[in-house]
Amino acid sequence: NPVVPVRTTMAATAALKREGLVRHVGVSNFSLERWREAERAMLGPVISNQVRYSLVDRAAEDDLLPWAQAHDRIVIAYSPLGQGVLSGRYDEDHPPTGIRASSATFLPENLRRVAPLLGALRDVAAAHGVTSAQVALAWLIARPNVIVIPGASSVEQAESNAQASDIELSPEEDRALTD
Repeated sequence: NPVVPVRTTMAATAALKREGLVRHVGVSNFSLERWREAERAMLGPVISNQVRYSLVDRAAEDDLLPWAQAHDRIVIAYSPLGQGVLSGRYDEDHPPTGIRASSATFLPENLRRVAPLLGALRDVAAAHGVTSAQVALAWLIARPNVIVIPGASSVEQAESNAQASDIELSPEEDRALTD
C-alpha cells in the first residue's frame, strides 16, 4: 500500500466535514510541519495531535506543545508513564521482564540515567501520599493544552490513574520534576 500524502487525506476529511459527517479532526504522531500542513489542507483547525509525551519523553515540548498552546489546540499524551518506567516499579536493581525487557528504555544505562527523576517522583509521591505513577500523570495534567491517556490493565489501575487529576503539585515540586 502506498502512503497517502497528508494533503490528500485531509482533503478527503475536509469533504466529509463539509458534508457534516465529521465535526472535528485530530491526528496522531504528526510533526509540527505535518500538523500545520494538515490544517492548510483542512482549511481549518486540526484540534489535536496524539503523541508520545511524558517526563522521560519530552520532545513534544520543543515545538508541538508551544504551538498547541498558542493556537488553542490539544496535545494528547500517550505513554505518559514512559512504558512503565515512571511507575517506580523498575530500576537498575529491579529491571522488567517480558516485552519491556527488550525496550531501550530499560537498558541498565538508561535506568541509571532516570534514577534522579525516579527519586524526585518518590519524594513528591510520599509528600502527597500517592504513587509515583500518579505524580507523573499529575505533572502532565498540569501542562496547559495537554490531555493524558494512560493505559490501565485493571479497574484499580484506571481508578488510580483518574485520581491523579486531584493532585496539585506545588511550583517547587513541578520544577523539581521538570528539571
